[in-house]
Amino acid sequence: MPAVEIKPNVYWIGMNDRTTDLFEGLWPINKEGVSYNAYLINDEKKIIIDLAKALKTDEFFDHIAEIVPIPEIDYVVINHMEPDHTGVLRTFRKMAPKAHILGSPKTKAMLESFYGITENVRAVKDGEMLSLGQMTLQFFSTPLVHWPETMMTYETSQRLLFSCDAFGGYGALRGAIFDDECEDLDFYQKETLRY
Repeated sequence: MPAVEIKPNVYWIGMNDRTTDLFEGLWPINKEGVSYNAYLINDEKKIIIDLAKALKTDEFFDHIAEIVPIPEIDYVVINHMEPDHTGVLRTFRKMAPKAHILGSPKTKAMLESFYGITENVRAVKDGEMLSLGQMTLQFFSTPLVHWPETMMTYETSQRLLFSCDAFGGYGALRGAIFDDECEDLDFYQKETLRY
């Protein structure tokens, strides 16, 4: 699936994974697959919210390049450190070395432990706001909604919540990212309960 504009200048740049047999080495997903949900905001400041698993590197960067040149990205928000959210991070750093990484205080420590990344990393506080130009992001700590470092990001002008894994389930997207366009919503509801 190509990048999809979900609101003016806000894009879903995620992708499907139908090749991984076990999610996190535990849960079988060989029938339903999984989607990696990442977003790009194209404002005065360009920002990516969450990334993707390393095996999807080429597709991920192709989605970004459809919208903006990768070296122009100013920020990456890491809502969650699992590899399906951060696997392409090292490659991204090589392509956009000036981009600042934002995450919770625990994310900052985990970035060093997982990837050896310490430069251009900033911990954001619960409730902190960041102006991108026309849009503003606000960060909310949500520890142990999934992992201890998890947070969510809210875009205030268009009232968009980037909820990390809080409302997720398994299942590759089947041609639509909006629930009102989905022909098999029952499938996703069952997968959310299974998750």
